[in-house]
Amino acid sequence: MITKTMLLLTVAAGAPFAAAPALAQVEAPQAADQAADQGGFGDIIVTAQRREQRLQDVPVSVTALTGEELQGQGVTSTHDIAQSITGMTITESGGYVQPFIRGVGSTVTNLGEPGSAAFYIDGVYMPTVNGQLYQLANVESIQVLKGPQGTLFGRNANTGAIIITTKQPQFDPAGSFSASYGNYNSFIGSGFVTGPVSDKIAVSLAGNYDRHDGWFKNRNQAVNGLGKRVGDSKRWTVRGNVLIRATDALDITLSADAMDINDASPIILQPIDRYQGYVPGAVLPTGPYDYIGNEKIGYKVEQQGASAKLDWDLGGIKLVSTTAYRHYENHSINYDSDTTPFRYSKIDNNDVGNNFTQELLLNSDNDSNFSWVLGGFYLRQNGKLDPLYVQSGTTLTTIAVQQITDAYAGFADGTLTLGKFELTGGIRYSYEKKVITGSLNGIQRLDHVKASWDAITPRGVIAYKPNGDIMLYGSFSKGFKSGAFNANALSRVPIDPEKVDAYEVGGKFTLGRGFNVNVAGFHYKTKDLQVQALNPTTNLIELRNAASVKSDGVDLDIVFAPTRKWSMKIGASYLKAKFSRFTNAQLFLPVPGGDGRNASTIIDVTGRRNVRSPDWTFNWAVDYTIDLPGGGTLVPSGNVYYSSKFYWTVDNRISEPQHVVINASLTWNLPGDRFSVAAFGRNITDELRFRNVSASAQADRRAADEPALYGVRVSYKF
Repeated sequence: MITKTMLLLTVAAGAPFAAAPALAQVEAPQAADQAADQGGFGDIIVTAQRREQRLQDVPVSVTALTGEELQGQGVTSTHDIAQSITGMTITESGGYVQPFIRGVGSTVTNLGEPGSAAFYIDGVYMPTVNGQLYQLANVESIQVLKGPQGTLFGRNANTGAIIITTKQPQFDPAGSFSASYGNYNSFIGSGFVTGPVSDKIAVSLAGNYDRHDGWFKNRNQAVNGLGKRVGDSKRWTVRGNVLIRATDALDITLSADAMDINDASPIILQPIDRYQGYVPGAVLPTGPYDYIGNEKIGYKVEQQGASAKLDWDLGGIKLVSTTAYRHYENHSINYDSDTTPFRYSKIDNNDVGNNFTQELLLNSDNDSNFSWVLGGFYLRQNGKLDPLYVQSGTTLTTIAVQQITDAYAGFADGTLTLGKFELTGGIRYSYEKKVITGSLNGIQRLDHVKASWDAITPRGVIAYKPNGDIMLYGSFSKGFKSGAFNANALSRVPIDPEKVDAYEVGGKFTLGRGFNVNVAGFHYKTKDLQVQALNPTTNLIELRNAASVKSDGVDLDIVFAPTRKWSMKIGASYLKAKFSRFTNAQLFLPVPGGDGRNASTIIDVTGRRNVRSPDWTFNWAVDYTIDLPGGGTLVPSGNVYYSSKFYWTVDNRISEPQHVVINASLTWNLPGDRFSVAAFGRNITDELRFRNVSASAQADRRAADEPALYGVRVSYKF
């Protein structure tokens, strides 16, 4: 049952307002043009229920952002999304993206394992966390669905879904180009062009290149290059699409893409505050951007993919088929896990694989009083650690693992309109099988060990719409994340599936054009939460189940756009996420005596906060358009993000302090609205934050996030 406290908070927050979905700006073009003359944003279109609907009509917590908003708010990659979305944190570790939404998420980087948020790009499911670090140039929109999406998005959507739509081919010629330069010798260039090849075929090509020098300095006096900057980054993406209008009722879109990341900054670690007795003579770095290591470290991510999408109007019914194949590689090189000037402990990781996905969706006509969607999904994934090297002192451990995953699902969802009420019900059946083979130091330990799991994940919603401007709703849904093998640890005993029961009540109201407020209260119970811990005997990461977590909270979003020249968006989230039962948490705690080492121990952390789940998050985005004499406009814009303290470890020993991140830009649009020049800054107050923090036998370790970044951007569009 939803707690009384959450119900009261939700009602209290919604009573003074007519709540509507804030921060979402994926607009229907004609409605947006009409609204621009009167203030407001027009109709915001989302696909949270696997069909196009107005956001005000969807009884789901959704945040949507356009590509223009992402640029204005300084969001350049999926790592930055949380700065514009409350109730969410995203951390990055060696190319692995780890989102937490409303206190539910995953820190797992095990072979082939996904996070807890379903991740889609142009309708293609991205099954692994090392495929979710994505540059956001040439993106049309992002939608973030909060809460379990086990019925409609299915596989591993316990915390929600992240849906990215890139710019698509058009039959009208268009294009855009931009280039920016900033501190740390940073350069970003991007371009997009589209147009017709014939009256039935249109094409598009998009590309992005992003590089910068490192913001870390090597302080190791024992190696060459003392004081040299480390952590250089180079990233590029390219995507090509072909739209074939085969008939008036059938569109076929063929896509191919590739990306490459060469970086080091997220895995440059340093010990926190304490001398390392683990390695005598070790020197502690003095600043958060100091590095004292002995190897040239880094990670490299490569991806290539191709897909075919069919949109077929069958007359009152629409069929969508999405077929995709992807190849990925993630190489962590000389991961300096001892964080000292000495060559004592390091990890080389080679995570490679490929996956094939097929999804079919059958949608009814939305104009009837009963709308429905039927779907089927299949995944085949082949992943390898080829190999994983772990060095500790003079001991070298070599692990080679292969895991094959087959996942099947079928689902149905329908909404019946009865006057002012809407009743929605849905159900999904999921089945997943994994087969693992592996060897340790050349000796086979696992030979085609198999395990399988299945689950039924329903949802139910009751919505009440007294008029076109108000919607109240209550919902229940379930999420399912399949069980898994400890692939990195070569264990033949799998862990249990992770399951979520979620309740939500909310309201979406419109207080006149350009003024919307959205409020929702929620209560989640996560059972058998999947966590990872370092085994002190093998020095390998292992997966475990952590009993259960309860999450309670309230989200509030406001959009205020009184004129076409001024818009303001405010979001706030309150969250309490605690372990309701976790009696056997394996942790590293400081050794008594203060020499800086940690020792492995098992303790009861029941009642303590879940990791990466701050009590409060807040964001405020604003932009204002100033008409200039003689033509052209000046547009100042900015985004302020606040996070209260949260914890990195389940015992709540290591915390991330509260912080404020401010991004801002000033754009001059020349007359004709084709050329623009902008000055921009990200984290302009140089607030110290961390990308990831962990505890190990050697020390508590951290990797600093980016410092203040600023520069100038020139853009052209036609």
